[in-house]
Amino acid sequence: MQDLVAATGLHPGSIYAAFGNKRGLLLAVVDHYIESKRACRRARFAQGEPLAAIEGFLRQVVSDTLDGCCLITRTLVELAEQDEELRLRLKASYGELEEDLAVVLEQAREKGELAADVATPTLTAFLLVSIQGLVTVGQCRPEPELLGDVVSQVMASLRA
Repeated sequence: MQDLVAATGLHPGSIYAAFGNKRGLLLAVVDHYIESKRACRRARFAQGEPLAAIEGFLRQVVSDTLDGCCLITRTLVELAEQDEELRLRLKASYGELEEDLAVVLEQAREKGELAADVATPTLTAFLLVSIQGLVTVGQCRPEPELLGDVVSQVMASLRA
C-alpha cells in the first residue's frame, strides 16, 4: 500500500474507495497480474520453435522468481482457502497456463521435438510441477545458475 500511495499521491482510503474496498483492490491487482503474465506467455509461445518457446518461458519464470515471489503462488498459499472467488480465479489462471502449455507441446510433438513415448497431458503436468518447483525453490535458493541448470534439465527431459 505504501508503494501505491507514493506512486499515486493518494491516501489509502481513496485507493480502496476506487475499488470498493481492500478486497476489490486485491482482485483488481490479481486480475491485472494474471492478464500481464498471460499476454507475455502467449506472445512468447507464438514465436519460434515450440520447445525453444517453452525454454524461454521457463527462463522467464526463473527471472521473475529471482525478482520477487509469484503473486499467484503467494495468493494461493495465503488467501485462496479464505476466498472462494479468488481461489476460482487463480484456478482458472492455472487452467489457462495448462491449456497454453498443452498447445505448445502438441506443436512440438508435430515437429518431432518431443520424446514420442510420453502423453501430452503427462508432459503438461510435468511442466506445471516444474514451474511451481522453480518458483518455490527460487524463494529458498535464489541461485540463478542452479535454477538455470534445472531449466536445462527439464528441457533435456522433454526433447526427443
